[in-house]
Amino acid sequence: MQDQNFDQLSQQFQKQIYDTIKGQIRLALLQEDFQQAGPDLSQPGLKVLDAGGGIGQFSATLAARGHQVTLCDLSEEMLKLAHEEFARTAPGAEVQFIHGPLQVLSEERLGQFDLLLFHAVMEWLVDPFEALQRLLPLVRPGGFFSVMFYNKHALRWRYLSSAQFSEGMGDTFRRREGSLTPPGPLEPQQVHDWLQAMGLEVRTWTGIRGIYDHIPRQLRAKVTLEQVLPAEHQFARVPPYRDLGRYVHMLCYRPL
Repeated sequence: MQDQNFDQLSQQFQKQIYDTIKGQIRLALLQEDFQQAGPDLSQPGLKVLDAGGGIGQFSATLAARGHQVTLCDLSEEMLKLAHEEFARTAPGAEVQFIHGPLQVLSEERLGQFDLLLFHAVMEWLVDPFEALQRLLPLVRPGGFFSVMFYNKHALRWRYLSSAQFSEGMGDTFRRREGSLTPPGPLEPQQVHDWLQAMGLEVRTWTGIRGIYDHIPRQLRAKVTLEQVLPAEHQFARVPPYRDLGRYVHMLCYRPL
């Protein structure tokens, strides 16, 4: 497996995830985590790094609030979409865009950040733990590390509940060419253990779309955001529903 470049998939991501109820649920639950566990996003001026930021759907909302955003992505096509997203959501904001892999990010080059976003990237990497370790020095003591990743439990359950037993009972999952399903979904407890081993305090553990993504397709097409979002809010942090979220978000604090 190689680290993924999304030049060929950028339009699919925008149409199938960012511009849909899926993306709206994700954004709502992320915002709720930050409201509950910090940092205070209502006060402008935070220095924010969006590592592997894609189109920057969430970080663009931070730029609109007056935060200083740096976004890095390996995909040139994703960065083009990010420019459009920021122009639409945060017109006039000063944003630094970096085209390159995570390896170009360093404390020596960029300094440290109040908040580092690492969303939906680890599941596409050969060595996700190494990536976490590489990024940690960029988070200042007293700062926050926001980690979101594709949940292995949710993918397994999707296969099992659709009677694809050989897929669901295996340890590796096949993916079709051009599929948006990542090759390396992660087990939440393992990621939690990694983060704690790095000296971080995990303040939230939230399942993203633990309800919506498991509604049968025929019914899902009829469900509105207003109908499903209260259920997502109610059960996103409650096991076992939390552990079936398509993604898992862990908001971490780096102690002083």
